[in-house]
Amino acid sequence: MYWVEMEMEQMGTWEGRLEMMDENLEALEILSHDSDKHGSIVEKWLRKAAIAIPEDTPKGLPKHIFDFEGLTSQEIFSKIVKYEILAMNAYKDMKNADSDVIITLFEDENDRTEFLEDLGQLIKDEEKHTSICNKQIGGYMKIKY
Repeated sequence: MYWVEMEMEQMGTWEGRLEMMDENLEALEILSHDSDKHGSIVEKWLRKAAIAIPEDTPKGLPKHIFDFEGLTSQEIFSKIVKYEILAMNAYKDMKNADSDVIITLFEDENDRTEFLEDLGQLIKDEEKHTSICNKQIGGYMKIKY
């Protein structure tokens, strides 16, 4: 998820700004700002768990997730919402992981508590992002979570 969050914050924002110079820009700014914050949170936990920070695109994801060239605002947000849902579901899966796995990663009980709290906030933020995207798309899409 680190890579997805960082990709959204960096390339997605700038490409989107070039394609979108209207009221949708504020929504894109919120998504970008939060993704930057999320990337820092995910990086913090990767470091605490002694897991290497990804430098390359994870297998299964395109080299560049966001290519907004020539797309309408609705099409841009339709692309973004898929990754917001992917992130939300990944954070939910992590929060619901077997407690023994979490104990193995984080021996300190305070770390485990903070980790689960951070995941709760990330999930809440991704739900908000999904709502923002759906609003910008022009309605609410039926999306299977």
